[in-house]
Amino acid sequence: MEAALQTSPGPFTCEVLFGVVGFILILLLALYAWQRHIVNKRPVQHLCDYCGHMVNVVSDCHHAPVKEKFLHGICQECKKECRLVCARCKRPV
Repeated sequence: MEAALQTSPGPFTCEVLFGVVGFILILLLALYAWQRHIVNKRPVQHLCDYCGHMVNVVSDCHHAPVKEKFLHGICQECKKECRLVCARCKRPV
């Protein structure tokens, strides 16, 4: 008689587990998209070794803003690859 009154906890725990895992995956995808598309648009500041300030970098060719890549940038004025220089003292960062 007691066995007939007991319910199986199996399906309910699987549904909850899948719901939690799905929520975590959606949260991770949202954080990834936010990092890639929103935060990446902000200008990155660098510590200049010469003047000691946190500065934005500019191109060495026109001293124009740059779109940063790894260890180099794309000058927004001439659209060519350039080195990154300090916006204050114009020395390489």
